[in-house]
Amino acid sequence: MSKVAIVTGANRGIGLEVSRQLIKEDYFVILACRNEEKGKLAEDYLGSQSRFVQLDLSKPEDISNFIDFMKGEYPKIDLLYNNAGLIYNKFELTSEGFESMIGVNYFGAVRLSLGLLENLEAAHGRIVQITSLSMYLARKFNINDLHSEKNFTPVSRYNLTNLLRSMFIVELAEKTSNLSIKLALAHPGITNSPSSRPFGRTAKVNSYYKRIWTDISTGAAPVLQAVNDANPPSDKTYAPKIFGVYGKPTIKKLSTLAYQRELRKELWDYTFKELNLNKI
Repeated sequence: MSKVAIVTGANRGIGLEVSRQLIKEDYFVILACRNEEKGKLAEDYLGSQSRFVQLDLSKPEDISNFIDFMKGEYPKIDLLYNNAGLIYNKFELTSEGFESMIGVNYFGAVRLSLGLLENLEAAHGRIVQITSLSMYLARKFNINDLHSEKNFTPVSRYNLTNLLRSMFIVELAEKTSNLSIKLALAHPGITNSPSSRPFGRTAKVNSYYKRIWTDISTGAAPVLQAVNDANPPSDKTYAPKIFGVYGKPTIKKLSTLAYQRELRKELWDYTFKELNLNKI
């Protein structure tokens, strides 16, 4: 029987390529995507070992419905790959009043991960969380300003979300050390994700990063190693070896801020309070 994987944001880029590779490794892949049309195109492209299930990480009811669906249909989940996220979004708030990149990239991944712990534990599974080179550019933050327009720029807030989700995985690994779930982080470097979808493309991609970006297989390789390594570290990240951009995947340290225990505790407490969750 196939192993079951969930890949968020699976309709394009790294998410689509990782899904394709997982199917080759005999996974049945749940394509958790916000856009129904693009999600179904991805399902058609990937074939019978995939299934589109709608998920909008900015909407708590969507996440709750998705978790309920998974608990009913797939009580054992071998892999959750948190790939989806907003990049360089203008300032806007979700329906809950969260800044959109914090709400989707960080809170969305937190809610989904915590909500599926039972399913993952039942399969002795793992969570692989996407992060980014941009986490190294994030600065120490004021926990009370995460949803404020004060000092907001799309770049700085995106950088921060990658630091936050890296810190969450480090802390979650400590909190769940009694479980059989493995946790890992992976960042793809700078990858030509926008042009990688083999269907539904209508426009050329113009970006400064075209000068240095790598192909999709280079970006997917760190994620796949995080999926397949027997004992992945939860306090480091898989990344391309050379400058975090080029070459085969290796293991690298996180931002120094991710190792500040008190800062992680402050974020953990704040997160559970904001999301009205019971601590684990």
